[in-house]
Amino acid sequence: MKKQLIAALTIFFVSFLTVSQTACSRDTQANTPVNSAYVHEIKSISLAGENEPVNFTWKENGKDMNLIDQLKGKVTFLNFWGTWCPPCRAEIPHFVDLLTTYSASGFQVVGIALERDPNKEMDLVSNFVEKQKMNYRNFPSRKYAEEFAKVYGTIQYVPTTYVIGKDGKIMEKIVGGKTKQDFEEIIKKYLNQ
Repeated sequence: MKKQLIAALTIFFVSFLTVSQTACSRDTQANTPVNSAYVHEIKSISLAGENEPVNFTWKENGKDMNLIDQLKGKVTFLNFWGTWCPPCRAEIPHFVDLLTTYSASGFQVVGIALERDPNKEMDLVSNFVEKQKMNYRNFPSRKYAEEFAKVYGTIQYVPTTYVIGKDGKIMEKIVGGKTKQDFEEIIKKYLNQ
């Protein structure tokens, strides 16, 4: 009986670790607050047209900005992620490298951070972005989860990345972490369209 219990627990933990390497459900990790130029607070949000991403506004360097204007003519990875998620953390260096290579060609990443506590998420995300030297905009967005769900459905697993084409339309959905090569193939496919 004891051997069967140990075997069952071993199978459970191995299965859990295998699943957690590709996608996560929600959990949390504490960080120390730090400000980051790449972390912005969403000011308002509006539903989009058919097959379009949710539009939202924010202030950046004293200017009013909105997502739809930032998508024009670019291939965008709209990445739902969390600081507490191992597969999310694993793919962030890929995004940083791919931006260095492809941003001049019209590629960008927009991070939508989903933390458990909307009251702490700005500090958690700011600190994480700073530590990881993330070179793209991130928006702590837990309080807007319902609005995002109206367009994208419930984001059950992170990372979940929506690929948005140059025309501003959602082209595909990627659930779980991918390799740098996988992401690069997707970028090239849509940049060449």
